[in-house]
Amino acid sequence: MADVPKEIRLSDCENLIKQIRDVISVNIVLGANKDIDEIHVLAEDTRNAKQLVRDIETLLRVEQGIALDHKKISIVQLNKEHTFFQGKRFKFSAIQYSLQGTKIEAMVELTSAKRTCQGRSCGVNSSSNRLRLFAEATIQAASEFLEAGSAVFLEDVALYHLGRRSLIAATLLYTQGPSEECLVGAALVKQDEKEAVVRATLAALNRRVSAAI
Repeated sequence: MADVPKEIRLSDCENLIKQIRDVISVNIVLGANKDIDEIHVLAEDTRNAKQLVRDIETLLRVEQGIALDHKKISIVQLNKEHTFFQGKRFKFSAIQYSLQGTKIEAMVELTSAKRTCQGRSCGVNSSSNRLRLFAEATIQAASEFLEAGSAVFLEDVALYHLGRRSLIAATLLYTQGPSEECLVGAALVKQDEKEAVVRATLAALNRRVSAAI
């Protein structure tokens, strides 16, 4: 197997795979010898997973000279029937906060083609509570878009470290009339944990909640 000696090479591989049809996101894990140990791919379910694996193998061999064992490629496919209807997804346009002594107020703004809604949440400025406050502010803003009889509540939000990466995971409780469902979303921390909290919360909402956007 060819080595991947530099991070820029790793980024090139991930960007190549993202160009394959139906691929949504990619995470490549390197082993101790800087070889590719694992490739995790999130994709839509419009094609057979084996075909996606073959496409990845061929692309890396041709473009990067990497001969990869197909067993190192894992594919997770999302059923389109369980994704929020296309073109109508929660998107955030602003995220702000203000400090007052030991308190912090989080503000998240969500927008659509028709309207803009803001959510706010205030509490103690601790490292763990900050995550909850930004998740709660996101939910409050999203609640303005929900259908009558629906509600969303935050169960938990936490920061995790996986290998060289950090991610935020959020679990929400979605209720509609007498029924309830647990929603889960996650987002990589790219620059800011607060932004990752918003993206993780929206990832959970956008995969299930029907809204009037």
